[in-house]
Amino acid sequence: MCFARPENIGYLLLLMPLALILGYGLVRLRLAREAVVGHLMADGMMRRVSMRVVAVKKVLFFCGIALLLFAMAGPRFCSGGRPVLRKGADIVFMLDVSRSMRARDVLPDRLGQAKQEISSISRAVAGGRKALLLFAASPLVQCPLTTDREAFDALLGMASPDLIEEQGTSFHAAFELAGNLLEPQSERSMASGVKGEKIVVLLSDGEDHAGELRDAVQSLKDAGIHLFVIGVGIPNPVVIPAGDGGGFKRDESGKVVMTSFRPETLQMLARDAGGFYFRSRADQTVYGEVAERINRIAVASRWVMEPGEREPLYRHFLAVGLVLLLVETFIVSGGGRMR
Repeated sequence: MCFARPENIGYLLLLMPLALILGYGLVRLRLAREAVVGHLMADGMMRRVSMRVVAVKKVLFFCGIALLLFAMAGPRFCSGGRPVLRKGADIVFMLDVSRSMRARDVLPDRLGQAKQEISSISRAVAGGRKALLLFAASPLVQCPLTTDREAFDALLGMASPDLIEEQGTSFHAAFELAGNLLEPQSERSMASGVKGEKIVVLLSDGEDHAGELRDAVQSLKDAGIHLFVIGVGIPNPVVIPAGDGGGFKRDESGKVVMTSFRPETLQMLARDAGGFYFRSRADQTVYGEVAERINRIAVASRWVMEPGEREPLYRHFLAVGLVLLLVETFIVSGGGRMR
């Protein structure tokens, strides 16, 4: 037996407090009658209640609810196996658009270099869908997963720090959103074999103002998402253009803000996620090597074994559960004096 919606199995834990409530109600009913009129006078002064019938009713109610909760997990009969062709690789490009990406230690600037890498990787990777996620202090979905290359390229060209008002750099929220893009709620019930590989390609200068990097990549690793990290910039401190046609970015005291490429941050991200790290330079792009590795991942896992026969069983559990609840209701409604 397998399940179409295994994430719903956790609802069965609700049966434990339900059992306690029903058991407590049964004991309390018996004690309440005797507390009011006494054990010997209870049957003579109050309506007779058979504790056996009450217990049966509660068991029927408990079993009915249990079957309904079990049906929510989508149980089905699975047998045999057959090779299934995966859909290909879905890729989310995470592009850092913080102000520091305007630095011109690589030409035309860090952001321009990163865009060139994304465009080249997108064209070199065969098949699959691509998405573009911009992030600074908060993330923004610039392009959802799509196979439309022209739309993707157009939205990539529009990527700019001006699109995100809250500046700074925070990886954590961006990684969470990337995971949701790769596996939305509507696709979580699909069989794992037909989903294809999930890949995140991060392009950044490595500055992180929020921390929480280890927590940020753990969810990706647990979900089986491959992480490629591309660092853009040089280690020497450089100024950040203001972006308003002239001058440089300054802090509140009027001092010119400097930025440095932080390879150690990006290397740590790749290492903790079990991914790959690359360094992009103006005279040495890395899109060819990245695209080759992505294509290798997609092709190597193209064929997988999936259960051959899948007969839904949830209808049977649902029907039996409803019948048990109906019987329990009938006993209450038509039982009259319960003996």
